[in-house]
Amino acid sequence: MGLALITAGLRSTMMAVGMLIALHAAAGPAQRDASSGVLVAGHDPVDPALKRFTGKVTGLGAPDKGNRVSTLRFDPIGPGMVAPQPDELRGWRLTFIKGKMFGQAVWVQGNSTKELTVRDTDPSLADVVEGDILMIELLDPNLTEPGSSRNDDAAPRVA
Repeated sequence: MGLALITAGLRSTMMAVGMLIALHAAAGPAQRDASSGVLVAGHDPVDPALKRFTGKVTGLGAPDKGNRVSTLRFDPIGPGMVAPQPDELRGWRLTFIKGKMFGQAVWVQGNSTKELTVRDTDPSLADVVEGDILMIELLDPNLTEPGSSRNDDAAPRVA
């Protein structure tokens, strides 16, 4: 009787192990990020409710008397992106995600459907070139200032 119980327990354990191995094999290999080599699991840590706009730079405005460029022209790129309404992006954070200003953030002072102007207190856009990619997000500039350190473990603060 005792041997039969031990054998039944061993069989059920072996079956569970076999099912776990089959499930693991069916899941496919984990994806590896091309730039860092890190294994990627799950979804991007992005708040899906955060309003975003992506665009491609098509040109720059003329420099002012101090040789500072504060205006650029753009076209929307990406799924579902359409030209914004005038001043729709006012107060949004603009981050460059391709180009010499990669990772730098500035704040939109105003926009038309094809052009935007950044605040006078932000860096010049003189290093931006045609083809650079930008992402604009609706954030409160009083809560998140450009150049501040980022803590990915902290809860995002959005307006």
